Amino acid sequence: MELLLKILVRFFGILGLILSIIPFQFKKHKQIVLCKMASETSFAVQYFLVGAFTGAWLDLVSGLRNYLYYKFVKIGRSTTPIIIAFGALVVTLGAISWEGPRSLLPVGAKLITTVSYGMKKERLLRLITIPSCILWIIYNLFTGVWEGAVSDSLTLLSILIAIYKFDIRNQKKEEPAAV
Repeated sequence: MELLLKILVRFFGILGLILSIIPFQFKKHKQIVLCKMASETSFAVQYFLVGAFTGAWLDLVSGLRNYLYYKFVKIGRSTTPIIIAFGALVVTLGAISWEGPRSLLPVGAKLITTVSYGMKKERLLRLITIPSCILWIIYNLFTGVWEGAVSDSLTLLSILIAIYKFDIRNQKKEEPAAV
């Protein structure tokens, strides 16, 4: 049984890793949040399996949050109510699943992405997500979820590439030539 558990932990970690790197290379909000929904759900399962319950509950709730962002943006509604409701839920779940000061890391990270993923402008979404990656890297190192640490490091790199690709390079193309 212990071998099966180890295999499942690694499987969900690798699946989450793959799904967490891809979204920031998409240009549209819908693709980003739906792919992050799948990634966070996969990591939630992994965290449950290793007993890291703060991370597990927060990732599980974030999967739902991302789905709601997708739906609200699709119909043109403000995401502010989701940001407020899920911000409060993140703090509550962090308190309920408290594992000591290390629980502040995923709570802070999820508060950041609760704001960033609710933004319709993809540029801001990418920029504001950067500190969240750093907090998750530290939490994953503390909990021994190595796939998560690698994933968030690669996600950080993916965000930086996307910022260059979609924001910096496109901005240079749009600047008029000097006369």
